[in-house]
Amino acid sequence: MSAFRFPNETEEYRAKRDALLDAEVELRAHTESVAAQRRELPLGGRLAQEYRFTRMVGGERREVPFAELFGDHSTLLLYSMMFGSDWDAPCPSCTSIVDGMNANWRAVEATAAIGAVAAARAEQLDAWTERRGWTIPLVSGMGNSYLLDYAGFETDQPGLVSILNVFRRTPEGIFHSWGSELLSRPMESGHPRHVDSFWPMWNLLDLSPEGRGDAIIPKQDFEHAVFTREVLGQRDA
Repeated sequence: MSAFRFPNETEEYRAKRDALLDAEVELRAHTESVAAQRRELPLGGRLAQEYRFTRMVGGERREVPFAELFGDHSTLLLYSMMFGSDWDAPCPSCTSIVDGMNANWRAVEATAAIGAVAAARAEQLDAWTERRGWTIPLVSGMGNSYLLDYAGFETDQPGLVSILNVFRRTPEGIFHSWGSELLSRPMESGHPRHVDSFWPMWNLLDLSPEGRGDAIIPKQDFEHAVFTREVLGQRDA
């Protein structure tokens, strides 16, 4: 055990902090063990079909084959973002998640490709990419069944899909590798917390004495009337 002490801390604080430190050591070891199990998974199912997405490039719509999202990599991390073609704005939580993914895209791209897909039109996604300063590819899944095929839960609305899927490209083809299936096993509170492991905001708030609070979505700098009405079940945006 470390003999380190912070200035002016009490014996009570140190005793409880050491107990917490032991718990954090156990959590770290378990996190490493779970990550190892994830890496040891065999390949999942072959990609259901040769999906083709759309993306705005230089003001023009461009077709993007699924395989192109891999770039030069054999692994693709593809986040499905809640954003429908008739929505005024994307899901505020998904926006926060993509903010975090984008902030780390350069480091991630050294190992794997990373991107996001939504049911919104390519023009809508292009506008939000510019507004948020996103660099990762953000493609429209309108016109194909990808979002519902890899939803991870039962829904008939592509705009309501939120899940991270990982794919592997091999000489034999493209295969599904992993998905954030905690989505189908929510906590007693009803919140799935299926992507917390790579969502910086909540992890940072967990370190604060205030914690996450009662909010189930983060505050944003934009209104989201459709999401509030259709997802949160409220009538006031």
